[in-house]
Amino acid sequence: MCTTSPVPKFCPNPQCQFFDPVKAYDTVWYVRHGKYNTKCRGDILRFRCRSCGHTCSCQTYSIHYWTHRTIDLKWLFQHLYSGSGLRQIGRFAGVTYRVVQNRIRRLARNSLWLMSETLENLQMNEDVAMDGFESFAGSQYFPNNITFLVGCSSQFIYGAVHTTFRRRGAMTALQRETRDRLDAIWRPPAHALRNDCSRLLSDAVPLIARRCCDQKKAHLYSDEHKTYIQALRQVSELKERMDTNQLIHTRISSRKARTVSNPLFPVNYVDRQIRKNMGEHVRETLKHGREVNCQMERMSIFMAAHNFATPHRITDRANAENELRHAEKAGVPTELVHEIGRDFVSTRHLWSQMKMKCGWMESIWKHEYSTPPSVRSCRENDPKDSQDRGDCQVNLLSGHLLA
Repeated sequence: MCTTSPVPKFCPNPQCQFFDPVKAYDTVWYVRHGKYNTKCRGDILRFRCRSCGHTCSCQTYSIHYWTHRTIDLKWLFQHLYSGSGLRQIGRFAGVTYRVVQNRIRRLARNSLWLMSETLENLQMNEDVAMDGFESFAGSQYFPNNITFLVGCSSQFIYGAVHTTFRRRGAMTALQRETRDRLDAIWRPPAHALRNDCSRLLSDAVPLIARRCCDQKKAHLYSDEHKTYIQALRQVSELKERMDTNQLIHTRISSRKARTVSNPLFPVNYVDRQIRKNMGEHVRETLKHGREVNCQMERMSIFMAAHNFATPHRITDRANAENELRHAEKAGVPTELVHEIGRDFVSTRHLWSQMKMKCGWMESIWKHEYSTPPSVRSCRENDPKDSQDRGDCQVNLLSGHLLA
């Protein structure tokens, strides 16, 4: 049984003229090329391209491509957005952790495709706010900052980038010593937050340009962190618009209450949703993220759930199907939301077919983030019997740091 459309939508050969879905849409570019049998899904039909001779099957563009077990991805999507841990999900589904992670990766890429389809022609009808969400991956010695660009009226998330820091703040002598040892092995690059914010803002240039054309002005709100103004000045298109007062950057004190009247309220609203719905970001959680790229894949799934599945305002109605979503509030037509979300848990999408290839999407899709070495506390001797209770040993094994 095929788990996607009975025929492929385009040729999978990038050098073929029918690799373009538009050309392949109204053309019978394939012929039947037999079938093969699988234990998991029965008979699978095969096809051959009339132009280049490349072969494919009805599962080539299925989200279940090259899998040996079918998992309800809509069920998985709901559990991820409900704070469940990955091993907990695996126990419920009767599969291993690696299988769950593999399906999350497929959902993450479809989430990025969903965002790409939406942002391509979106006419941004609101001002935006930018701020960071603080968490960690692997160890609290490596805190991170996930910077979001959020619509002020809709709370629609337009993009997100990840930045890793070294541990800051108050530390004991042992913690400071451990951090110094880690610094000798791995340190985040200089000006990482500024460069990452610049990349996020560069991806938003088309949206801001449309906003400026429609309303003559666009407003960007942030707190008083000096990095944001540096990042804005680093993007030449935005710098020109700021110099001509087309883009107005308003800085608001972080100490000011983040009430609904505060333009920075949208980013705090998103922070609350993340803390509430993602198990790895719950305060003092035991389900913290271990790998940065995987963490950002789960964050992209959260963005899709938040933008396209969550009502803009929660009500007491049991059935929320007719409630206005964040994407619709941001100006995305309801028909388009249903159209692009129809094959979200069934179709496999390709990076080469993405229409709007933002840099922040590419970093997640292609796993371009670097993960700090993992940290695990251990003591050589029993602390009750040893007078050297602060001794630690640092070993570098298979790319992982044991401290």
